[in-house]
Amino acid sequence: MSKKHLNIVLLIGVAFIWGLLIYKALGNSFVSEAEQQNYVVAMNEELPISIQKDTFELKSYTRDPFLGKIKNNRKLVPKTKNGGAFAKKAKDVVKKQWPQLQYLGFVKEENAKEPLLLLKVNGKLIRRKSSFEFYEGMKVLNFYKDSILVSFRKDKRTIVKGDFNGKVKK
Repeated sequence: MSKKHLNIVLLIGVAFIWGLLIYKALGNSFVSEAEQQNYVVAMNEELPISIQKDTFELKSYTRDPFLGKIKNNRKLVPKTKNGGAFAKKAKDVVKKQWPQLQYLGFVKEENAKEPLLLLKVNGKLIRRKSSFEFYEGMKVLNFYKDSILVSFRKDKRTIVKGDFNGKVKK
């Protein structure tokens, strides 16, 4: 098929599609008045509004239909109000464990806003800006040339440069 024939077929197809679109858009104007009246009457009839609820019971299957395994029927264990004294003691023990922390100093560039702190936590060298958390909730509150003030799990300590773990400050 030559290019000329292909163009003619495509133009006829496009004209047919546009004709259908125009007919659909203006199609209501070609309907007789009697048919329009029937349509309006059908639209105005009120349907009875009644909603009936359908109730049914779901069965509890013991076999999983997809895996073919039998389900365990789990029993709920009621929680105690006080939570137990053992749970509170365990939390206190975890709170008081500070990691091994050593302050090595800080480096400040001429155009930097915040200096870069050099810390050693559990034997790992950490370089962070002073405003960020650097180890599992540990945060530097204030820093000086010779020491830093660190908070860890609501506990504050002052750590002197080169010293481990520092003194508790309240």
